[in-house]
Amino acid sequence: MPGLFTDSTGFELAQPWWFTLLLLLPVFLWLERRLEKGRKRMVFPGVGSLKAEGLAAGKWMKVPRLLMLAAVVFAVLAVARPRVSLKSAVMSVKGIDIMLVLDISDSMREDDFNGAPRLDAARSVALHFIREHPRDRIGLVLFRGKSFTQCPLTNDHDVLVMLLREVSTDMISDDGTAIGSAILVATNRLQSSVSGEKVMVLLTDGVNNSGEVGPLTAAGIAADRGVLIYVVGMGTEGDPKMPEEGSGLSPESGKELLERIADRAGGRFFAAADSDALLETFTEIEALERTRLDGPVRIEHRELYPLLLLLAAFFLATGLAAGNTRMLRIP
Repeated sequence: MPGLFTDSTGFELAQPWWFTLLLLLPVFLWLERRLEKGRKRMVFPGVGSLKAEGLAAGKWMKVPRLLMLAAVVFAVLAVARPRVSLKSAVMSVKGIDIMLVLDISDSMREDDFNGAPRLDAARSVALHFIREHPRDRIGLVLFRGKSFTQCPLTNDHDVLVMLLREVSTDMISDDGTAIGSAILVATNRLQSSVSGEKVMVLLTDGVNNSGEVGPLTAAGIAADRGVLIYVVGMGTEGDPKMPEEGSGLSPESGKELLERIADRAGGRFFAAADSDALLETFTEIEALERTRLDGPVRIEHRELYPLLLLLAAFFLATGLAAGNTRMLRIP
């Protein structure tokens, strides 16, 4: 949903040359004093007695004059048009397309995530992830020896949550862990996306020991199609289950392979050893995607002259009222 980002860039004067009038003000005051000294005066009878009674002009008699000068200063400031410049840009929060790719092999039943099975921990954090992305289309791919789409990309998160809650290790009968095939299935789902942001989150604790496509080959295909892959390695001490002796798989089939998958597809690898670490991992993934300022940038100005004109009118009116009433000057 678009928003507005505003930043103040500073104070400026649109017509600063009007300040030259303030330079003429001392000249005007000097000329006024010279004319006043040369002016002929009329002596009024009884003025001396008024002064003797304490009605002589004091310091307060200068207040009307000072108020009039203040009115002139603020009027000049107003015509110079001071203003505050504001830089604004349209901030758009773009929805992205995300495929959650979840391993449901037998090893996901192990109770090493704070006493809970790995699958339950992954499901719980995935539900939190879905709630934190209300504007994004999210889909779900499950894999074991084979892989299939449990939920295509959708904005109907209620349906997605319902399908995710039903996930179990019994949903696929084929044994093994076909990571490469799962990546291809999710990539094909994301290929039809019109979003500029395509993300795959792969959660697995095992090694690639089945499937017709290698994980690195599949990751390369995903990268060519603009898909970022974030890999979450689940297991004790953050190290995905390593291959057993005699399995014919190299040690790179474990954590090192998952790191290379993420690197090849432009994403990152996260090791999650328990539920807290898994939650922090998803929080980091959320921070890697998201909001950017990509709308048109424009400069707006907030004019201050109306306030200055109001102050000038106030000082002018106050000065005239004071000079003709209480502070009327007696010669």
